Amino acid sequence: MSDQKPSTYDEMPYLDQAFAQTHPDRLATLATLCGIATHTVETCRVLELGCAGGGNLIPMAFGLPNATFLGIDLSARQIGQGQEKVTTLGLKNIELRHGDIADIDSSLGEFDYIVCHGIYSWVPDRVRERILAICRDNLAPQGIAYVSYNTLPGWHMMGMVRDMMIFHASQFQGAPNKVRQARALLDFLTQSSPETTPYGMMLRQVLNAIRPQNDSYLFHEYLEEVNEPVYFRQFAESAAQHGLQYLTEAEFGASVVSNLGKPIADTLRRIASDLLRMEQYMDFVRNRSFRCSLLTHQGIAVKRNLDGTELMGLCVASPAKFVSHQPSLAQGVTEAVRLPNGAIVTPSSAITKAALQLLAEQWPLAIPFEQLLADSRARLENNADAVPDAAALAQQGKTLGGELLQCYAAGVVELRTQPPHVSVKPSVRPMTSPLARFEAKRGEWVTNQRHEALRLDEFSRRLVPLLDGTRDRDALVAALVIQQAAGRLNPRQNGELPAKGPKLERTLRVALDESLLKLAGAGLLVD
Repeated sequence: MSDQKPSTYDEMPYLDQAFAQTHPDRLATLATLCGIATHTVETCRVLELGCAGGGNLIPMAFGLPNATFLGIDLSARQIGQGQEKVTTLGLKNIELRHGDIADIDSSLGEFDYIVCHGIYSWVPDRVRERILAICRDNLAPQGIAYVSYNTLPGWHMMGMVRDMMIFHASQFQGAPNKVRQARALLDFLTQSSPETTPYGMMLRQVLNAIRPQNDSYLFHEYLEEVNEPVYFRQFAESAAQHGLQYLTEAEFGASVVSNLGKPIADTLRRIASDLLRMEQYMDFVRNRSFRCSLLTHQGIAVKRNLDGTELMGLCVASPAKFVSHQPSLAQGVTEAVRLPNGAIVTPSSAITKAALQLLAEQWPLAIPFEQLLADSRARLENNADAVPDAAALAQQGKTLGGELLQCYAAGVVELRTQPPHVSVKPSVRPMTSPLARFEAKRGEWVTNQRHEALRLDEFSRRLVPLLDGTRDRDALVAALVIQQAAGRLNPRQNGELPAKGPKLERTLRVALDESLLKLAGAGLLVD
């Protein structure tokens, strides 16, 4: 071990959960789009630097039993908690190791994917240099490294608030006291800062973003000794000095200039002489404060001009639904499609509308692009919009690939190298994964089959542990009645607690059906 002092995460552990953007499938998908043939996800080797208690790595290991995972973290407390979870779940393909990132060298071996989430900006310079050196020395030839960090200019304002919080909290001892006092300062600033001045408006915007965060996030993000945001160009230059090149962002749409609108995009294309300058200008426009950047070795050929043919071999999923109950699939007729967050897109090509309709019907399943193309063509033929000649069929495939790529950049569809193991609707004996059942017993956060951390309502949190595939609806209702009798469940109807007996059972059955549909849509049910 190095001489670094004990981790503050021992005193206040970080909220330990999955981050969808770090999953090997996400990294492999983006590599595939960029023309890089990474190691297959099913048997890959993954290293996570700063793995905390394994909340991100353990679900990966659970979902990819033939892959191997190693997590390293300085917090002995969190590693111990993670090792307990690994043992309880009976996982054999993952190791969580107490250690210092600064001590890692090439003897650790090669990894197909290296993940470093929430570490780079929060460690001293020498450790940041070591992170990039590890990404160089321990990354397989076609491997992908993921590094997240705070960026400027967006973090300037948050950094100012951080300085205020540290100034006030420094008078107090212990993480809980510091957090309590920091929150008191935030309340004071909210009440006392002028609402109509530019300073007051900017300050309130930052305060409103900070105040809802949990205590561990607030402490480690704003009260740690080190938090050094950098400009993107500085990060890219440091990576280059370690033999690494910037690939793209884990959120693909963040690197697509056309998402900023045509006038802005045209200007940026004119003034940005290369990719790195373009990325930096986009941060200026967006006032970006956080990045999740992917790196690969220098010398690896990267495809930058994408046309949609890259979707061949990938799977597509989308929760977007048409606003109209009877949308027209005719060519050239614009139809509104709504995302779960309320955003609207308006496709007009027949093949893309047919594909989005099919994807909505199959959500949360992911469909291979080739199958989606064939099924979309069949749907158009059934709607009397057949395209008979070979040239037109080829054009359909090109159109669908290009427009789905645009949809991916806009967050309308998901792309994957392999479909997640999910069930579209509840079966006779509904089942969630053993991991989700384990997590629901311990708290309100669970990991779905798409490696997303979801917060369960109280009823679903009590239900999920029961969904082991052995109980039908009647048995589930009976089990919920027992939970209600023990005082662990409070289903309500019209604001009143139902009486015992048949009325309670009817209320529970309605709540059960609603919750099961919700869990299916959230990717928590499996076959």
